[in-house]
Amino acid sequence: MANGNSVRSSRPLLSRLATSPSVHALVGILVVGGLLARWVSSIGGPAAFRGRFGLVAPFVTVPIHSIVAVTPFPSDVIAIANGTLYGFWPAVSLNWIGWWLAALAEFALGRRVRRDFDLDAHLARLPEWLRSFPVSHPVFLIGSRQVPWLGGHVATFVPGAMDVRFSRYVWCSAISILPGALVMAAIGVGLLRL
Repeated sequence: MANGNSVRSSRPLLSRLATSPSVHALVGILVVGGLLARWVSSIGGPAAFRGRFGLVAPFVTVPIHSIVAVTPFPSDVIAIANGTLYGFWPAVSLNWIGWWLAALAEFALGRRVRRDFDLDAHLARLPEWLRSFPVSHPVFLIGSRQVPWLGGHVATFVPGAMDVRFSRYVWCSAISILPGALVMAAIGVGLLRL
């Protein structure tokens, strides 16, 4: 494995980007996420989506939410719509599942990037204080998710790239997603009362 990494790191960056499975997966997710967001909008938004799919709508919502959450497109819109369409507790469940699946996908992407771009060699050149930053500590894994906008992506991608134990990541991400799932569901339910 070390030989494969050193061969990869000796190639030019553009060549590594062009042949990286992690980059291909990320581009694919971005395209699919953009198309899904555009499609939901084109059929009339979340209410029309629910009307079209009926009782199956929540089961279709979760994979759409997960894919969009991995992209830079705002998945909060889906989480708020869940609260508006399904009520508080069902929305909390849908939001939590959608974001948790997205977190696991981003963690896996981070792991793949570590292999594709030989991050170990690059990390070895970082200053000691930065290398000793406790990315695997539950405080980071749970707390970083609470930072608005980029926190969710940092809390999911970086631990994968930094080789955090999967079992620790799974339970920390499950806890870290709950506050956002509760808040977004509450906002959606609150919009109905305006």
